[in-house]
Amino acid sequence: MGLAVFAAGLSTTLPLPLYVEYAGGGGTGMLAAAFACYAGILILTAPLLGPLPDRIGRRACVLIGLLLAGGSTLLLALWPGLGPLALARCMQGIAMGCISNAAGAWAAELAERQGAATEAASRQGARVVAMGTAGSFGAGPVFTLLNLLLWPEMRPPVVFWAHLALLLVLLPAVARLPETYAGPRGAALRLPFFPPGTLASTMAMLPGWGVTGVVLTTVPATLATLGHARAGAWAVAGMILAGTLAQQAFRAMPPWRAMRLGLPLLTLGAGLVFAGAILGSMWLLLLGAPLAGMAAYGLVYLGGLAAATAAAAQERPRATAGFFVVAHTGFALVPLAVGLAADVIGSAAALSGMWICVLLASLLLLRRLPRPTA
Repeated sequence: MGLAVFAAGLSTTLPLPLYVEYAGGGGTGMLAAAFACYAGILILTAPLLGPLPDRIGRRACVLIGLLLAGGSTLLLALWPGLGPLALARCMQGIAMGCISNAAGAWAAELAERQGAATEAASRQGARVVAMGTAGSFGAGPVFTLLNLLLWPEMRPPVVFWAHLALLLVLLPAVARLPETYAGPRGAALRLPFFPPGTLASTMAMLPGWGVTGVVLTTVPATLATLGHARAGAWAVAGMILAGTLAQQAFRAMPPWRAMRLGLPLLTLGAGLVFAGAILGSMWLLLLGAPLAGMAAYGLVYLGGLAAATAAAAQERPRATAGFFVVAHTGFALVPLAVGLAADVIGSAAALSGMWICVLLASLLLLRRLPRPTA
């Protein structure tokens, strides 16, 4: 299950080091708009994708997601450019919506079959999704960057073809996993579910994934104008790989305690990364990116997802969909707003304004989070 999530996530990050090349001088706003297609399509299709695992089964959802992920990689391999990037991002959004909504519930149900308690099974399902996505998000740009270092003129990079080969191996493996759902239940279209008491932990994903989206778009574009074309991709890789390691370190931490640690750390890491982009300082980037990754992926993301699924009982797929609607709203609208602002008022002002928003949001959310229990 984790490998399936990882492979789907790779489709979203393998092209990252080539984003500025795909944009072809279209500007930071256009690049951010193409990037935002991923989250935008997820938000629009959430009423369908949320209940889909309960309609057609966990396995079918994951298989559809893997096929769409492979299609997006093939599209960019054969037809690189800003328009194809937008279409590929839409395919990636639907793919990750299918897989993330189904994989967490599937893994939790398999754990329950093996005797795990409900809360422990929910945490295990959340870790499968969180580690698979964060691991692939960090590994994807590294794979492509290493490919570009070895063969700088090769288009498409050979890692695109390696990704397609991985998917061909995984498809029959996933098809053999046991199905856990008992049959169609509920309506075909249902709104995402937000369990009571989880509003603050879910809303924390707006600054959490908003920061990561800006690091994926405006930060590399800003660095490219300063002559550091690949620096942004290295910062992205450091951010997400640190987040993956943090998930292992903090996996037993209660969700509310993770949120209270993650939000201040997110504010600090984002400030260092944005300052590094404005000043063209690799030291600030390399210091801030891992801190932001630890906070966004290791604490805020994992803690918020675990809180939502644990409180959802039998509505795990819908609760997961609701959580990701908020997360992807931050992932889409925040970098889009910052990218458009950068084209109008300059990157320095846009990134500074973004950091002030992160600071204010963190202070507000910390006041509304439940107190951690012993």
